[in-house]
Amino acid sequence: MTTSTYSGHLLPDEDDHDRYRLEAATRFVLRLNATIRDLACGSLRDGHEHAADFPGFRLGIQIRADDGNETYAAIRITGSVPANLTTTILNRVPGCEPDGWFPEYALPERHLLPAEQAWSNIMDPKAAAELLEER
Repeated sequence: MTTSTYSGHLLPDEDDHDRYRLEAATRFVLRLNATIRDLACGSLRDGHEHAADFPGFRLGIQIRADDGNETYAAIRITGSVPANLTTTILNRVPGCEPDGWFPEYALPERHLLPAEQAWSNIMDPKAAAELLEER
């Protein structure tokens, strides 16, 4: 060094990088939670699939509820996602048992496209009603 000024200690270190990754993951999960609730609520209202884009994948939710019958929930993920992200998504759908998801070969009214995976479950009607009331 030719001067007595040294700023290396001000540069990001491993702790800063860890903190950035943690904050990015937290932002992603918060966005995922809000998006899943919004899509579920929209689909509960009209029975059609509602979808949103995320970096690297597209998430679709379709919920069908009939008076006096079970409430059917389907999740569609298009794109390449790690297995733990699929589990994270399925565990965040309100009113659905985390271990009740069943892989599907088709969605209501259509077959799966390439690079799509679909899962279905039964949604608790009370949770569906509460979801509609909060919006």
